[in-house]
Amino acid sequence: MKAGDQSLNLKIFEACDTPAPAFGAALLGDFGAQVTVIESAEGSGLRRLGSKQVQEVWWPIIGRNKRSLVLDAAHPDRSQVLEAIVRTADLLITDDSSWGLALREAAERVEHQALVVRLFSPGTDHPDAFAGSTDPRFAGLATGVVALTGHPHGVPIQAEFPLADTTSGMMAATAALFELRRARLAGVRPVPIELGLHETLLRMNEWQLQVASVQGHAEPRNGNRFPMNWNLGNIFSTQDQRLLTVSAATPSVADRMLNMVGGEALRADPRFNTPQARRDNMDELDARIAAWMAVRDSDSAMREVLENDVVVGPLFDAAELLCDEHIAARGDIVRVADGRGSELPMPAPLPHLSALPGRVRHAGPAVGADTETVLRQLGVTDYNRRRPS
Repeated sequence: MKAGDQSLNLKIFEACDTPAPAFGAALLGDFGAQVTVIESAEGSGLRRLGSKQVQEVWWPIIGRNKRSLVLDAAHPDRSQVLEAIVRTADLLITDDSSWGLALREAAERVEHQALVVRLFSPGTDHPDAFAGSTDPRFAGLATGVVALTGHPHGVPIQAEFPLADTTSGMMAATAALFELRRARLAGVRPVPIELGLHETLLRMNEWQLQVASVQGHAEPRNGNRFPMNWNLGNIFSTQDQRLLTVSAATPSVADRMLNMVGGEALRADPRFNTPQARRDNMDELDARIAAWMAVRDSDSAMREVLENDVVVGPLFDAAELLCDEHIAARGDIVRVADGRGSELPMPAPLPHLSALPGRVRHAGPAVGADTETVLRQLGVTDYNRRRPS
């Protein structure tokens, strides 16, 4: 980005069939980078994720602000076009799909200043040292994070969203900006970046690695309680079936919580009046708090916790976020024309940056919508006249 620019002055080409690279490119596209998706005539595999109903809303969001360039893998000028892309681009963000591999091979054949980023599934770089599946859908399982989720005597629970993909996309976008900045300041060619889909969550899970190295074993699953936690923390249901989460992470907040739930008698009870005592009797404490919540609706419960300066908050689902006043006031959800006469709600460009305002300029494009424009900008003028028969 040049000084004084109000958007990212980057030309990005995306070649992938998995969400992580596409998400990283979308984040940069939100802030003005020109992102072009390379895909075949049938469209990127990202367009076909989920049911038909899900596809109708998934692609418009992951493809927002992007252009679509359709190329034919059998075209005699395929290499010429890919090499022109490499020479033109600032950033190539890829996975191990056929187009991702082809774009990286083109980058090896020509001189260029583009940064090449590859996101790959765990084990594909060292298959001899990896015993699990290299399917990218299982990337989250190779991070240690999923082993923490779920109740103590049950099986782990996988998140209902692509946690490894989205966090990897964020790290890829961040690392790309770092490397582009470093290379331009030094006046050198950027060094390619390779990022495993498990590595971001592994970085987030650092405290567990340290604990396991000291204890000789990993902390077990602990439900909604934070492992090694000596204070109150869980999720409870109110009389009107709303979910409220409690986080009494310091002795003073825990004291106020106990005083609110059971008065001075509960707060001073020797079973609960110290962090160690609370940890030893956490099941009974949870039962006391659950009983307190169960006879109050969410509004009255929230009034009381605010009056007592206790840390409690409501859990929102996605439907509630769409009509939440605070989310609306922040402008965290925008509504974008879907090309069919309706509007589609989607997360706004985040974070909100006053000096670099993000914007959703349009939803994901139709397959090949920008092919002619992109080819013309690449200087490829006779591509369509030389299509293979």
